[in-house]
Amino acid sequence: MTEISARGAASRLQRELEEGALKTELFGTAPAAEADAPAVPAPETYLAHLEFTGRGAEYFRIWVVNLLLTLLTLGVYSAWAKVRKARWFARHTRLMGDAFDYHGDPLRILLGRVLGLALLLGYSYAFLWSTTAGLLMFGLLYAAGPLLFASAQRFRLGNTSWRGLRFGFDAPWQAVYKVCLPLLILWTVSTLVIELELGNAAMWASLALTALGLPWAHARLKQLQHAHARYGDQTFSFAPAQAQFYGLYAAAFGLLLLGGLLAGLIVGLIAFVGGAQWAKGAVSQVLTGFGVMLILWLVIWPYFAARTQRIVWGHTRLGDIDFAGEMQAGPLWRLALKQTLLVLLTAGLSWPFAAVALARYRVQAIALRASQPLEGVVIVAAAASDKGAAGDASADLFGLDLGW
Repeated sequence: MTEISARGAASRLQRELEEGALKTELFGTAPAAEADAPAVPAPETYLAHLEFTGRGAEYFRIWVVNLLLTLLTLGVYSAWAKVRKARWFARHTRLMGDAFDYHGDPLRILLGRVLGLALLLGYSYAFLWSTTAGLLMFGLLYAAGPLLFASAQRFRLGNTSWRGLRFGFDAPWQAVYKVCLPLLILWTVSTLVIELELGNAAMWASLALTALGLPWAHARLKQLQHAHARYGDQTFSFAPAQAQFYGLYAAAFGLLLLGGLLAGLIVGLIAFVGGAQWAKGAVSQVLTGFGVMLILWLVIWPYFAARTQRIVWGHTRLGDIDFAGEMQAGPLWRLALKQTLLVLLTAGLSWPFAAVALARYRVQAIALRASQPLEGVVIVAAAASDKGAAGDASADLFGLDLGW
């Protein structure tokens, strides 16, 4: 009995002892039963990254021509400039060796921009005409805004293709209003309180409502965008991410406080060195305001953009394909700081190089994963649509298309 117990204890010790020289010296090689046990193979994962092949010098030539022709035509050429830019960036974005393409119609975009400009002017100045005109303009914005957003999504995706197949957006109008209308209200409620002179209590309440509701509305907007997008006849899906968006906004608010403190210290130091007269000058106040905004942007934007990409693409699927966003705030912050300094030092001439550098990092941080070869994913083409340019241009002017 004692011998059996000793053998049992030795066997347990052999199993529990880590592999190494001591175990080999005490017990020799592993028992045949263990050595011959077949290993369970890990499931194979197929991975692909988007690739961006554009170069700053090439885009610089396109940017200069676009800028000059837009100025010479008093903005009319901006629609053609938008198409040239979008097509260049799409054709230099590749997946598994094949490039994307963009097929937007400049004339439709131009008509949409005229409509968007009219709505923007009405939104900005309606209350200067009368309270009734302002309320009517806000009502028009709430009624038309969701339609313009959906139209913008259809136009952008419907005019983007890969391997000859178009993307698309098929959200029902009820879902569009259910998601976009609360977001529009959150964006404009503070402006409405100011214009109607409802007082400080209403202003603080509107700010609190926006702060509490914006992460929820942003998460729902991303879910609407991705869950109703399609490639060919395959529809994307998006897992709810409200909790992650609240965490994102909470961290961004902390960075906002940190950036405000940093900006205040720098402004105070400059004012101390420059004296009271410098601090009161109009030019100095403009430069100070620009500097504060620049500091806040550099502190907050890299984290917000990187974290948003990871949340959004980490919750997105296309059939058996998982997506992943791999942007990191640190590298993006260093890239943004470097490019911002270059843009300032060159009086804006290095902007095309900055745009290409940021696009390369953003695009190449998106990965696709699947349990089968990605080349074997068969997708049937669906009918393409070129409608919705009005919404595309209007969304540009009102800033309805959030994030990456």
